[in-house]
Amino acid sequence: MKKRQLRKNKNKFKIISLFFVILLVAFMGMFFLFLGRGSQSQAKSNKTETSTTTEHASQNSDKQVIYPTIYITGSGGSVTSVNWLVDRLMPIQNVTAKKSLVMIADITKNYQLKVTGQVSKDNKYPLIEFGTGKGTDSGTVFSKGLQRAVAYLTEHYRVPWINLVGYSSGGTGAIYYMIDTANNSNFPPVNKYISLDGEYNKETPLQNGETLANVLESGPPVKTSMYNYIADNYKKISAKTQMLLLEGDFDSNKQTDSAIPWADSFSIYHLFKKNGNEITTTLYPTTLRHGQDPRNPIAVKYVKNFLYGTP
Repeated sequence: MKKRQLRKNKNKFKIISLFFVILLVAFMGMFFLFLGRGSQSQAKSNKTETSTTTEHASQNSDKQVIYPTIYITGSGGSVTSVNWLVDRLMPIQNVTAKKSLVMIADITKNYQLKVTGQVSKDNKYPLIEFGTGKGTDSGTVFSKGLQRAVAYLTEHYRVPWINLVGYSSGGTGAIYYMIDTANNSNFPPVNKYISLDGEYNKETPLQNGETLANVLESGPPVKTSMYNYIADNYKKISAKTQMLLLEGDFDSNKQTDSAIPWADSFSIYHLFKKNGNEITTTLYPTTLRHGQDPRNPIAVKYVKNFLYGTP
């Protein structure tokens, strides 16, 4: 009896052991099956991601590479003044730079952008004229319009960097733009900046007992909201941006170009000197009043040499 019971127990043990072996084999089979499917799924995902990245890179590589210089108009809003300057810069010897686009960011229509002209395939350094349509001296307004224009350029072209030339209130806009886009990788860096009779302190002249040397060393004693925005944010601008501040010597006694005092145009010098920028101030002789300075051949020569290294 005891032997029969022992035999039964052995058989039960064998059946249970066999059951666990079958269960273990089944479990291992399911595990490797799901592992294989997971690897295959991940491989497909990686392949899709690689394909998308390659396609994006291919599309980007198809874009024409340009290094544009944007000539920013003054408070009048139209591009007439900067068109005078651009026309007098031509031709630019030994540099593939030509007139190309005119861009108007209409401030009366939520900065709706109107673009005319074209960038030819052999135009590596296109000269672009920018205006706001309606007149303004607001740096904030100019900056928003410029952002719309540069976004258009980066959408249609590969733009490693840009140059800016700000005339009069366009100078305010250029500096505000550099501040407002400084930490945004969607906007290309600014390589060189020229201020042509730029406005940065609401046309504030020298104060009693103040000299231009004082302004260059420590800035103006009277500071407007326009200047304060720059003074509060100038450190955001890259120290790698080279700068040239041009101002017309129309009236040496009053130290003005007839509209913008020298103390205003040079008021930001000490900030960017402190920031580590390579920056130069230049008074150029002129018999033309402020509104006509983009026609001045001496100013044109400075612009041409600084940007293109050609007389």
